[in-house]
Amino acid sequence: MRTLVMGGTRFLGVELVNELLRAGHDVVAFHRGNRQPEWNAPVEQIIGDRNVQQDRALLAELDIDVAVDLSAYTADQTRSMLETLPKVPHYVHVSTLNVYQPSPILPWPEDLPYGPHPLWGSYAVEKIGCELALRELRPAPLSTVSIRFPLVLGPGNFIAREEFVLNRLLDNELILFPGDGQAVHQYVWLKHAATALARAAELVAEGFQPYNVASRRCNTSLEGFVDVCAEVSGTTPRVRTVGGGATGEDLPVFNGVDCVFPFSNENTIGDISAADAAGLIEPFLPLHDMIDAALQHLLNEPGRRTWSRTEAEQRVLARLAVTEGSR
Repeated sequence: MRTLVMGGTRFLGVELVNELLRAGHDVVAFHRGNRQPEWNAPVEQIIGDRNVQQDRALLAELDIDVAVDLSAYTADQTRSMLETLPKVPHYVHVSTLNVYQPSPILPWPEDLPYGPHPLWGSYAVEKIGCELALRELRPAPLSTVSIRFPLVLGPGNFIAREEFVLNRLLDNELILFPGDGQAVHQYVWLKHAATALARAAELVAEGFQPYNVASRRCNTSLEGFVDVCAEVSGTTPRVRTVGGGATGEDLPVFNGVDCVFPFSNENTIGDISAADAAGLIEPFLPLHDMIDAALQHLLNEPGRRTWSRTEAEQRVLARLAVTEGSR
């Protein structure tokens, strides 16, 4: 099929384009031209900014079968794309488990009500808005799939997740856990995520269909994630719980950039049975193998071994020093 990819030039996007090419798709990538990735085969490229109407107009005359939107972070971005491509037969949207109103009953099925949960801030609000726009503006018989991912792991991750933990372990530095560090998170391996999206591009049905997609048996607590990273890297973790709720500082919104730890102390697990039945879930891959791939990439990129503590870590460490000094 002729498939438009919104983005496609970094991390998950590169893997997705390559997976689509392997599956025989004719790929058109719309991106801002900031990177030139090494795709497996020639890809038609349209350079532009999706937030600029004149640039979006470049897409209006495309004859495409599928659009896969990796870069819609706001409801307005989704609405503007749907106005530009009102009749594309099949649409795949990259979403998140953060659209749910969290339930104490785990794992969360796709029919769980929308949040937002305050912890995920404007990111969740906008991602919910994206899905609502898709439901409203793409009624049957148009086909729409929303893939709700948990935390994505993979070598060269542009969000410091594995790297955050591995750098501190390799340098024998203290790792801080918000709350008690026992909340459980779910992960999806980069290549598993790309394969799911490529298959979703062929999963045509009438109306809106959401799927939770994660890697099999890939759930750990914050403490468990550090333990796996330590086992893979041959290090002994130095850890400390710091309280402060889900963020470590009793903040209402988790900030994944300025954080005490790269995951919140809040359970986040989706039910993947529907995606499994639809053929979107890959065979089991041990979390240890995922972390090892990230470790090897980190060791091969010396520049990524230069790091500094986040401001959140510095604030918490200063607070702990004052508390202990007053005893």
